[in-house]
This record gives sequence, structure tokens and C-alpha cells, in this order.
Amino acid sequence: MLKKLHLFFIIFIVFSQNAFADSKVSLRVGPGVIHHHEFRQKGPFHLHILEIDLSCEWINIETVKAKNKLYGYKKTSSMAARKDFEQHRVVGAINGDFFRSGGIPVGAQVINGMLLKGPTTRSIFAFTKLGKPLIDIVSFQGTLSTTKNSSVKINGINRARNTNELNLYNKYFGSTTATNYWGTEIIAENINDQFAINEIFKIRIMSKDSIAATGHGNNSIPVNGVVLSGHGSAQKFLNKNVFVGDTLSVLFQLHPRSESITELIGGIPRLIRDGIVTVEWDKEGTNQNFANNCHPRTAVGISQDAGKLYFFVVDGRQPGYSVGMSLYELADYMLEWGVYQGVNLDGGGSTTMVVRNRVVNKPSDATGERTVANALMVISTAPISELSTLEISPNKIFMLAKNQLQFSVSGFDKYYNSVEINSDSLYWNCSNTIGSIDQNGLFTAGKIQDKGFVFVTKGNVRDSTLVHISNVNSIE
Repeated sequence: MLKKLHLFFIIFIVFSQNAFADSKVSLRVGPGVIHHHEFRQKGPFHLHILEIDLSCEWINIETVKAKNKLYGYKKTSSMAARKDFEQHRVVGAINGDFFRSGGIPVGAQVINGMLLKGPTTRSIFAFTKLGKPLIDIVSFQGTLSTTKNSSVKINGINRARNTNELNLYNKYFGSTTATNYWGTEIIAENINDQFAINEIFKIRIMSKDSIAATGHGNNSIPVNGVVLSGHGSAQKFLNKNVFVGDTLSVLFQLHPRSESITELIGGIPRLIRDGIVTVEWDKEGTNQNFANNCHPRTAVGISQDAGKLYFFVVDGRQPGYSVGMSLYELADYMLEWGVYQGVNLDGGGSTTMVVRNRVVNKPSDATGERTVANALMVISTAPISELSTLEISPNKIFMLAKNQLQFSVSGFDKYYNSVEINSDSLYWNCSNTIGSIDQNGLFTAGKIQDKGFVFVTKGNVRDSTLVHISNVNSIE
């Protein structure tokens, strides 16, 4: 019994030192993308970071909306999986904006240049047509122009039409406009194939519903088009100036930005401005407790030259594992990575990071990953090529003598795309002193304490993992 107790204390000391030492593991997961997992004993904090090199030709930044509709909830991992396909691989994703009941984002969102929802007085993160990230507070201005140089203000996007307003509805709102018949609605098809905020796009009028009677209004929204819905003074403009067959110009602007914006998502508050921690909770209308208390957090940061982008998550509300951070602690940590501009996204139970179709952090809800309104993604457009790398799982092993463990292996090409592997083409072997392994990857540990490597080979591609064998008979 004394021998067993002594062995227990040796094992406890070894594992305690490993468990409570600060550590960081980094793994390249895509062209220009590195996933870092850092543990800090002081806290404790478990943090995940995606470091993204925007100069890489294969990398894009995109946003995604739950259910592809303004209203709706989905898990970050589900949204990422829906957008993951060949030459459009979702290397990583984080949860996005705060949201209201029904899954509507609090702030603005732009997908592929198309505006889903207008902004508030809170920060946004955006990505431009030229591949540059930015953080700002913006305001909406919309204009509809005819070929006769007459124009009218567009008051809102995908929201209820009010007195004397002209609203535009697109496919993200739903199947119909949900309007009453006290107005005129113009149904139009898009002429443009590509869109961007701060750029004019053209529409062609297909039909006009201007009859104020039961059974009118609430028109169907074309998948490749829009509905313009006017009331009062806006209705008079449509009736007087817009007719079937006309081509109209639409311009959505987000002042003060003038860049062509293709992707955008909301957040609150700004954390870092020009390399200085500012945590602008008061300016953006949240409260000090939200900033000062420790919670799970999600954030995005930009380097000074705007050449690198960082996705951050810190787990929280899990004593002994990770307690979360205040916004000030998070901002200070982001500075360590060279972040020059930074903004906070939704956190708490929403905090999630997905890397190559796997949730890598530990969400705080007892039920696991939470459904959210939208997400921010890093996309690889690289083509699939031949096998370049093998990766054994698990990749570091501590096990007892005479026990067995089943290894698996994944294959990747030079762009870190997954490559299917025929198990019959793999060759497994291991150091003779640690045990044996069959050609299905089933490892049997030897009888003595030792350490050595397990290897897998396919052609000229090889990977290995270190195995530690202990001859302890039992642990009490």
C-alpha cells in the first residue's frame, strides 16, 4: 500500500506541474492561418487565437447569418459547416454580434456586399473589397435614383415601413415584405452580379403594386431582387417617377467610410484605438459592470499595418479551468499580439471558436455550444492538391503498461485541406521498447516503463507521436 501511495504522489506531482504551468500550443490550420491555444495559470485562463495573414492570396473574411435570414438562430459550428465546401473551406469561425429575440443582430450586417440590417451607434467590424479590415461607428444613408435624375431617400432596410418612408427589402428579410396595402411596392430584379456598400447597384422594375385595397401589399421578395415599399410622400414619388421596365440606381452608404465594403458585423464596445486600450463602454451605451466583470469573451483585432487579423476567445464561468476576463484584461492581452484596433463581440455563453469543423474552446453553457445570430469566418479558397502532411491523433500519449490504444490519422494537402486516405495504404510502426502496433493503428504498450515514438507512413509522407509508458499497476 505504501508503494502505491508513493507512486501516486509521484504521478500527482508530475501531472500537477504540467497542468498548472503556462503553456501555448500553435498549429497551422490553413494557408496563412495559425491556431494558438494558450493557458495561463494566473486566472486561470484558456484562450484561443486565430492569427490570420491577410496578404495570403487564398484567404477571405466573410460573415454568415443564421438560417440565411435576418431572423434566426444557429450554432456557430452549424453556420460554418453550411458554408464549408470545396475551394471555400471555413478554416475558422467565431460567434458574432449580440442579438435580440428572434435572432436579429443588434448591429448592422453585410454579406457579400448586401446589407441585411442598418447600423446603430455601436462599433462595427468590416472588410473591404480590397481586402482591408476596419473598425468604426457608422451611420446609414440610402438613395434611390431614376434615369430622369430624380431621387428619393431610402429610410431603412428590412424593417417595418413607417409613415412617409421608403424601405428596401431583400432576400434576407424573408419571403414577403409583411407590409399592409397603404403604400406602393415596386418589385425589381438585380442587374448587378456583385455588390458592395458605398457602390451603386442597378435594378430593373418587373412589376408595380400601387392599389390601396385589401389583398395588396405584402409582396413576394425575389431571390435575385428587391422590393421597394413606399408610404405617404415616398409612395407619391414611386407613383410619379417609377414604372415597369425602368432601370433604377440604388446606393447604400455607411458614413464616414468611403471604402467599398463587402462584409460587416456589429460589436460592442471598441476595445483598442490606435494601439491604446480605450474600452469605450460609456461611449457605446453599455454599462461599467459589463466591462469590469469577468466573462467568456469573443473579440477581433487588427494589426497596425492591417496585414494581420486576429480572432480571440477566452473561456469563462468555469472555476479551476478558465474564469473569463474583464474587457480591460482582454484588451491588454490583445495588445500582446500587436493589435492596433480591436472590438468586442458577443460573449458569455455565446463565445465559440470553430477550427476546421471542430469547436476548439469550451463554451460555458451546461448544454454546450449556444445558438447565436451570426458569425465571422476566415475562408480558404485554395484548391485541393495531393497529400502533403499526415497528422496522428492523439498526438501525445501517457498510458499504463500492457494497455491498448487505437490511433487514427488525418491527411492534408499543402493548403491544409483535408485529403481522404485509404487505410490500407498506411504503414504503422513504433519503437521496439515501448510495445507493438498493428497495421490498423492499434497500439499495445509494453511491460516496462519507457518512452518512444509511434510512426505512420504513406509513400514519402510521415508523422510521429511520442508515447510515455508507465509500469504502475494501479492508482488509488
